[in-house]
Amino acid sequence: MRSSEVAKLAGVSVRTLRHYHSLGLLVEPERLPNGYRNYTTADLARLLRIKRLASLGFPLARIGEILNDMDAASEELSDEKAGSVTTAALDELDRDLALQIENLKQQRQIIAQLKAERLSPDVPIRFARILQSLAQLKGSEELSSYSRTVLVLVGHLYNEVELDELERVIDVLQDVSITKSLEELDARCAALEPDASAAMRDQFVEDALVVLTPLIAQFDAVNWTNEETERDRILDSAASEGLNSAQLDVIKRIEQAIEARLVKPSTTCSQMN
Repeated sequence: MRSSEVAKLAGVSVRTLRHYHSLGLLVEPERLPNGYRNYTTADLARLLRIKRLASLGFPLARIGEILNDMDAASEELSDEKAGSVTTAALDELDRDLALQIENLKQQRQIIAQLKAERLSPDVPIRFARILQSLAQLKGSEELSSYSRTVLVLVGHLYNEVELDELERVIDVLQDVSITKSLEELDARCAALEPDASAAMRDQFVEDALVVLTPLIAQFDAVNWTNEETERDRILDSAASEGLNSAQLDVIKRIEQAIEARLVKPSTTCSQMN
């Protein structure tokens, strides 16, 4: 039988047939003088067995081993051993499927939450809620100007302590006067030219620390005392993209000033990343 014939009889595609060959599940048959593969009835039988085990949920990586064990037991003419091999394989599959079912239930619960709350599905639920709160504070149009890359990185890489901190900050931002002051600060930072004078930079840093004081009170000092990691460097790099030298300078000085406050024994604040 040719590839197309055996594939049709087994109800699979020729591409699937070739995939089974590449995995070693099905031995490459001899070729006829015209170059076509010549499949035997034994090849068809094995292909049908592979298809059946796969339909039950056995992973392809395990099917070859299962079939070999079954065949070995069968050759020994031991029904008891063959039954034991089959039962063990089915028990393992049943445990795997039970776990998959539980995972699927959890996935469905998450999907229901995402739909009910209209949350973004590409970040964890907790951060999706934070994004939603930010959008409500700043307006969807302004939020869309934020780097999507940075938001995704933060959503997936922040730990629970950092998310706690971010939620506290958002609570503070419910104060319209604070939000307005931050918006004005952002505008001033965006307007800083690369050659901004030292005096202008000094004034900006001083003003920024005043505006940020209510937020700094929500920070957790533990985030500032930990040694910088590769993750931190990646987040900093993403957040700094597109900023000029003056903007980078004032942001660095603001961060250093905040850290100096937080590491003092009398201070009980935490880091803003």
